[in-house]
Amino acid sequence: MHQFWRGCTDIPTILMFTRACSNSNLGGRRHALRVGIDLPMYEVSRTRGVPSASIDLKQALWEKIPVHYDLLRSFREQHGSSVVSHITVENIYQGLSGVKTMVRETSETDPKHGVKYRGLTLPEVVSLLPRQGKSPTAESVFWLLLTGDVPTEEQTASLIADWSMRRQKKKYWWSGPGGGVVGSVLQALPKTVTPLEKLSVALTVFDSGKHMKEALKNRASSYRYWEYTYEDSMELLATLPAIVGLIAKGKGLNDVREEGDWVQFLMECLGDAYGITENQKKTMIDFLRLYVTLNADEDGGIPAIHVTEILGACQLDINQALAAGVLAYNDEPKSGTMSQYMEFQSKIQGLLGRESKEENIKNYVTLIAKDRLIGCKETEVSDPRYSTLLHYVMENLPDNSDVNLSRAITRVLTTTMKTAKGKTFHPEQTTIAAPVFQACGLKDMKFNQVLLCVSRAFGAIASIIWARAVNAPVEHPASKCTYSYLESLQGPCPNRKRGKHVKDFRK
Repeated sequence: MHQFWRGCTDIPTILMFTRACSNSNLGGRRHALRVGIDLPMYEVSRTRGVPSASIDLKQALWEKIPVHYDLLRSFREQHGSSVVSHITVENIYQGLSGVKTMVRETSETDPKHGVKYRGLTLPEVVSLLPRQGKSPTAESVFWLLLTGDVPTEEQTASLIADWSMRRQKKKYWWSGPGGGVVGSVLQALPKTVTPLEKLSVALTVFDSGKHMKEALKNRASSYRYWEYTYEDSMELLATLPAIVGLIAKGKGLNDVREEGDWVQFLMECLGDAYGITENQKKTMIDFLRLYVTLNADEDGGIPAIHVTEILGACQLDINQALAAGVLAYNDEPKSGTMSQYMEFQSKIQGLLGRESKEENIKNYVTLIAKDRLIGCKETEVSDPRYSTLLHYVMENLPDNSDVNLSRAITRVLTTTMKTAKGKTFHPEQTTIAAPVFQACGLKDMKFNQVLLCVSRAFGAIASIIWARAVNAPVEHPASKCTYSYLESLQGPCPNRKRGKHVKDFRK
């Protein structure tokens, strides 16, 4: 890619000059159009390899796997003994935070650009993927994560049609007077069960392991396991919005149209649950498409992703692997969930009013302990998810008072914390996403945490399919107690004298 774009961190500029891009099935390139001024042309590698021309996702993956397998074999033969990370005692007791010990093909975290999908920054992903309305579709994001290719319009349309067909075939899972197989279980749960807990239960009872079970029963070759995992995964992803709708409504869904892309179907289900108006649906669909795009994957080290990836390498059904990681989203992100942030903003709003001046906010913030400030984290670079959502809001909801109050709060917080601690802080996407969800009619922030969780399912499932494709081993590091580590570094400890109160049973 041209250096102009590699060095550019102004997200509105990137979005403006890359929004109109040309598709090419065979060339693997997209060129920025000139918009009023003379900009340098640039090229984006759509894949680290030859992009597939197939409009069938499974066939495209068939083409990718042998190439990647050869890459892995060659890489391990040539560099198998090379050291990539040094682990210290302090690293061990800090949970190996930041230590490179994992492989995740779908995404990685770059210190300058944040999360990257298949080598593309999030602004590049947003600008290059095929879109409906103003935002990319969930199907195009999944195609990118699974194959490494930026899909064409035709490839995206093919996957939309495939998922629409699959959810109709599996309608008995979620449709009917009691909400189908899953709905009947959800209705039996106590009212105290949270939305995330309901999602974990729903995924557990979800019968999405049919193909893999048949493969194991018929003793299929292990190198073909990924095909059966793929089929199970496609059925689960296609139907997942209906499960979210059942969690929201608490009973069966009525008159829900199954056609359209993944987010359109999701909004049909949520609209039925919350009575969202058609105008709210239009605004919400565009925002949800963008939100899903930005949250489709995350660094593999966060607890929810890590647990899912480990279990995905086992012979668990795809739904069971996802269900295991769901509850970790109760505390995601660490700087404050949507529910925690909106509670924080509501306190300020209740005391100071919706149109609070920043000076008044600052006076209030200084009275709060620094560890109770919500929505910001210590980092050198602004999170591109926050920047992209902010750009979207400035274009589409410029006069929303809740969003504007959020922006004022985060400006005060980042400045106050930098002054107090001498470090750089930036706001999280939560501070923008939460008030937008509220403005669009989705006011239950604990339920909105489910939307974050199901967005991450795209990257999790793509990673699990790849784990099966390359027959990745289950992560199994060795463990030792503190005394063993101490002895390995200092030598055996001298015999300690027994206390008088300890009886020597050897006598």
